[in-house]
Amino acid sequence: MIKNLKTDVLIIGAGPAGLTAALYVARAGKKALVLDGRNPSRMALGYEIENYPGFLSINSQELLNKFLEQASHHGAEILKEDALALALESQPKYVTTKSAFIEAQAVIVATGKPFSKERMIPGEEELTGRGVSYCATCDGPLYRGRDILAYGLSEETTEEVLELDQMGCKVRLVTGRKIKPEYEPELERLKQKGIPLLLNYELKEIKGEKRVEKVVVEKDGQVEEIAVSAVFIFREIPSTALFTKAGLQLDQRQCLVVDRYQRTSLEGVFAAGDVTCGSMQVASAVGEGCVAAMQALAYLRK
Repeated sequence: MIKNLKTDVLIIGAGPAGLTAALYVARAGKKALVLDGRNPSRMALGYEIENYPGFLSINSQELLNKFLEQASHHGAEILKEDALALALESQPKYVTTKSAFIEAQAVIVATGKPFSKERMIPGEEELTGRGVSYCATCDGPLYRGRDILAYGLSEETTEEVLELDQMGCKVRLVTGRKIKPEYEPELERLKQKGIPLLLNYELKEIKGEKRVEKVVVEKDGQVEEIAVSAVFIFREIPSTALFTKAGLQLDQRQCLVVDRYQRTSLEGVFAAGDVTCGSMQVASAVGEGCVAAMQALAYLRK
């Protein structure tokens, strides 16, 4: 069930930049909603930081928890979901997650270091939103009765594939090459439902002119093409593809382009932290999050 949410400022990302922005927005008396997706902040790795002002040394996870606690204390709301679709050229802006359709007056992008294009499947970026999806609930009903492919291997993947099957999609799963023993129960659940499994296959390419038409899979050097109407990929969301389709300007490094006020190429959309490929430091991310929040608040006052 998709719920409709409204907020003054939507912050995409829950690292130092995003949580600082949320803190400033919430303390100003505005509604701040933070999307904390599957790709966590690098601070969650738990390394020692010795160059953050005020601390001789502090564990990065501990500092991140302090950011989260402070933002929440002042009223920022946290939604543990990824942004799956962005409509940022309109006013208000609209962002879709797995369970929510969010309306925001301003948006701050603070997703961290951009998703590497080298990790994307050929054809994935070009066909995102045209048959390539990352959410069964959002797009599954569009492909009821049609042949589709799912790609991934995790407990989440199993739930998404079962959901697609329940919707009436003719889904088959490509697992990738590395099947760890702990995933065997998940695969057994799918086998019991009669869902075809392409075990130890890799998804090599997604093809189509205007929409997804077929995929190329490979196992042990043997290549096969399969006609499908859609491909559902279950792993981290490739944010660069979402940004490009939303109309945001990226540079040659696939970083969001901003001015000195953290303004992006779209009015009412700001960006802060590593997604802008600045100094890649916690202290600078905090500063950029502060500037982005203050500019978003000024934008709301117009």
